[in-house]
Amino acid sequence: MEIRLRYFGQLQEATGKSEEVLKEAFDTIGSLRNFLIQRYPQLKNRNFKIAQDNKIDMDSSPLNGSLIDLLPPFSGG
Repeated sequence: MEIRLRYFGQLQEATGKSEEVLKEAFDTIGSLRNFLIQRYPQLKNRNFKIAQDNKIDMDSSPLNGSLIDLLPPFSGG
């Protein structure tokens, strides 16, 4: 399975990428998060949400989307 990752805001700076494609398989959103933190240690102390197919999901959710967005914290009013 091919997964397209898109990085936004400060996460682009931390990874040095705006997007990439992974061919690895992951069971859950959390396993993907752990993989990315190992690959990009700068993500370790950053708070970010992960959305699959345009829906923010929990780490325990199965990873079955093909478009994954890493989103920095939101602010606003």
